[in-house]
Amino acid sequence: MSVSLDKTPQHLLFIAVVTDAGTDHATVHHLGLTDAFYYDDQMNRAWDVKHAVPGSTVHLVVAGDRSAGYREARKGDSPDALINPFFTGQTTALPA
Repeated sequence: MSVSLDKTPQHLLFIAVVTDAGTDHATVHHLGLTDAFYYDDQMNRAWDVKHAVPGSTVHLVVAGDRSAGYREARKGDSPDALINPFFTGQTTALPA
């Protein structure tokens, strides 16, 4: 039996708090992985951080892992086509 460390590609939903999204100066202040069970808690946490960081905004980001989540968060919200399946289905992660 062979063992593989390959990951199954998936899309994860993150809630991010960012200043200067979409610019070269974008900074991610919070990046919380969420799903249907933790969504409200993560959203509340994000809004707490947003209120503590002047000029920040809250974004929904879809990415394959946390590192990609930070890269995507600096751009701002992910496209609706990536976000919507998390709210129309019973999934915590979607195949890429």
